[in-house]
Amino acid sequence: MTSHFRQRLIMSSIGITLLAFTIYFSNHPLFKPFFILLNAAIIGLALIEYYRLAEHKGFQPLIALGVGTATAYVIASYFSLHHLHLQTLPTLTLFGSLILFFAAFFNRQQNPLANLAVTFFGLAYLAIPLSCGLRINYFFSSETLNDGRLWLTYVLIVTKMTDVGAYFSGKIFGKTKLAPYISPKKTVEGAIGGTAAALITSFVFHLYFLHLHPLNILKITLWQSIWLGLLISILSQFGDLAESILKRDAGVKDSNHLPGLGGVLDIVDSLVFTLPLMYLLLKMQFIG
Repeated sequence: MTSHFRQRLIMSSIGITLLAFTIYFSNHPLFKPFFILLNAAIIGLALIEYYRLAEHKGFQPLIALGVGTATAYVIASYFSLHHLHLQTLPTLTLFGSLILFFAAFFNRQQNPLANLAVTFFGLAYLAIPLSCGLRINYFFSSETLNDGRLWLTYVLIVTKMTDVGAYFSGKIFGKTKLAPYISPKKTVEGAIGGTAAALITSFVFHLYFLHLHPLNILKITLWQSIWLGLLISILSQFGDLAESILKRDAGVKDSNHLPGLGGVLDIVDSLVFTLPLMYLLLKMQFIG
């Protein structure tokens, strides 16, 4: 076992433990504000790393304003879930963000077209899709047996098991390059292993809540466990490749240098497309 892998395993274990703890207590009235701010902090850190990538390319994004409006959007998303008269608040926040971004350039002449686009794209790429985690967690009311925390846990674990399966399959069997220009280390064999890991994990969730859990509160059928696992795996790996495009264009290997993990953006990149998928499916009542 290499020191890098050992370090990665330790840091991942700590992160998973803390994440499980925060999700479990996320419905507690005293803990709920912390959970919301934790989501905002993670999105803010990922956004900062994205803006640093943009700076490597010579852009000058509005970092403080971008992170501030992203935080406001996350908080607005939470309030819109619990108050009917505030359902338009996230949209109003985005509208206000756009106005602020333009206003910030009224007295600046430093390439506003490109820098405005880069700044606002950060919200579209990270703040909006990642805030779906909060929407999933609080999707169901307390009056129902269904629990958004379980759906959030499900999509997080299946997504990350895709990463784990792809990592080990690529290390052991990897020969055929998947996208050599974007990410030379990723292989077709790794992608297949990641998909297999996602399908197995999704199937285990189905078996557990169907046969072992007394209330079966995660209502996922066998067929749903298959197509959900497949979709999550595909979008998870797509999100990883999408971030690789940005890093390669910026000439950066990792978005940051967290021990064994790279950066926050490297951790959440696979969730950028899987969290919105899960939220939309819940919204359309295809599952749950």
